Amino acid sequence: MNDTNNALVWRENVVLSPPTEVDKQADKERFLSVLNRSPVHVPLKTLRELPAFIRQADYSLSAAIGWDGCHYKVISLNPSALYGVAIDLGSTNIVARLIDLEQGTMTTTCHVPNPQLAFGSDILTRMFYAISTGDNVLHVVLTEAINQLIEDLVKAQGVTMYDVVAVTVAGNTVMTHFLLDLPVGNIPVSPYVPAIHAPGFVSPQDLDLKINPEAIVYVFPGTGSYVGGDLVSGVLATGLHLGQSPRVLVDVGTNAEIAVGCKDWILVGAGAAGPAFDEGVAKIGKRAGPGVIYDVAIDPSTYRVELKTFDNLPPEGICGSGMVSLVASLYKTGLIDNHGTFISGRTGLPDVDGKLGFVIHDDGMRVIAINQTDIETFMFTKAAMFTLFYVLIGSVGLTFSDIERLYLTGALGTGIDPDAAKTLGLIADFPKVRVVAITNSSVEGAQALLLNRRLLEDINTITGLITYKEMNEDGDFMREFLSARFIPHTEPERLRVHC
Repeated sequence: MNDTNNALVWRENVVLSPPTEVDKQADKERFLSVLNRSPVHVPLKTLRELPAFIRQADYSLSAAIGWDGCHYKVISLNPSALYGVAIDLGSTNIVARLIDLEQGTMTTTCHVPNPQLAFGSDILTRMFYAISTGDNVLHVVLTEAINQLIEDLVKAQGVTMYDVVAVTVAGNTVMTHFLLDLPVGNIPVSPYVPAIHAPGFVSPQDLDLKINPEAIVYVFPGTGSYVGGDLVSGVLATGLHLGQSPRVLVDVGTNAEIAVGCKDWILVGAGAAGPAFDEGVAKIGKRAGPGVIYDVAIDPSTYRVELKTFDNLPPEGICGSGMVSLVASLYKTGLIDNHGTFISGRTGLPDVDGKLGFVIHDDGMRVIAINQTDIETFMFTKAAMFTLFYVLIGSVGLTFSDIERLYLTGALGTGIDPDAAKTLGLIADFPKVRVVAITNSSVEGAQALLLNRRLLEDINTITGLITYKEMNEDGDFMREFLSARFIPHTEPERLRVHC
């Protein structure tokens, strides 16, 4: 009997002594006595297989053992492989990673658009759909997408769905409810109460997952309607909860979620952000995808534009990170002032939809341009995100200079050029050594738990440390918001970070 690692599911080799006229222990008891763990659950299906497995293996076999937070569980006998899947259950995209639990490595990753987008691009619309229809179609399409993702992962690795013996899932509170097929009717109305905060371990069958039926499945906890398992997983991945000095995690996806804290406390705030930087800002705004612009550079002397698009395809529109770089370039080249207003008389500012604007692409077939209304909407969003950050840390008596490390994550969080973000006053002027970009902290935390079951204690610690601050009711927010609607700010000193 041996532990090969600290994974949520691991292999143990056991060597049994054969029964004799003197030793007539039942097969299960004989097996458990050598396994020497307690308490251990042996599913009936596994128990039915045990006698034949023991004898065919000449009393020397291996077992996949899992930990469900309370019990050890015998998942399978003589497993050919042990794989886990870490899932970030985003409202826009679902990301999944296949993890070799014995080697401790990621083998394959896949992502797909969340099929719930067909029922609404935002969470609120989906909740109202579920409430009005009373059906569970949002759960059904979600689990179908997850099953397809897992199937794609195992096929790419040359293994089977049965080899998937552990799954960890991190998503916001509403997405978690849809996954678990729980009612969401009380979440969008005061006092905003979810059905559950901490789902913990659930059965694969209860989620309609087509993996090993005895697999260990863990769903990350949230601590409120706006603090979900994705943020808890992100805190786990960054180690924010272990720091002696304050650290900040900024997760910008569909919403902006900001956590600030250390080993003694964590304060969290949330607000709208992601869609307002792309689809919500301009007619040309699009979510990141093939052909979508993610970076814009403008020559200050000729106003010539250089674009970068995903997959180097012809431009189709512009995503959030592209909007940030575009507005920053417009400001640095003197095409807009610190109010975000186009300066009339400048070369390259044609009439766009009846207002001054700027054309970033025109190939004779497609014109991609931004006008003054687009810039104004962007400035509102920029101000809201910075103010959320500023007010949150100020509410605990901190300044930007007190922040030891800034973690940027999320689809928009890691796509933004930090220099462009600093130019606009979207984030403070943190030294590069203090800024860490993590593509997806939610899936990173889910992967970490797959490989280290002891992190369950850390998750409990994190949820106990978190306090949610309601920004909509904060008087400082609106006052600071008005000051932040300038480039970079009406009081630039507030953006400075002293080493």
